[in-house]
Amino acid sequence: MWDDIKQQQLDELRRQEAAGALSDDDRLMLDQLISELEQEEWAALRPALDRLGKQQTDIERECDEARAQNAELAAIAQRQADLLTRARAQLNALLAEQAMLKSELERALSQ
Repeated sequence: MWDDIKQQQLDELRRQEAAGALSDDDRLMLDQLISELEQEEWAALRPALDRLGKQQTDIERECDEARAQNAELAAIAQRQADLLTRARAQLNALLAEQAMLKSELERALSQ
């Protein structure tokens, strides 16, 4: 477990290292302390990293679901647009036929 004493040792060894006065034994001790500190930091970070990983997985799944739903909605919107186009064409044909019948009626009545 990391404590104030280990932190003081680490700080002192780093000062010696910066001054170029580090023995081989001190180098070994510095490396061990740094390794221990890194292990403790990773252990402390692991739950948060795991939580973030799960959140990322959940977000990716939600994005995939949203993309699938968007594709389905786009297909429905296209079908509705096609239906509207066909309805307009049919309405125009019916209006033209009505106009033709009206003309025929007026001609028949005017004779």
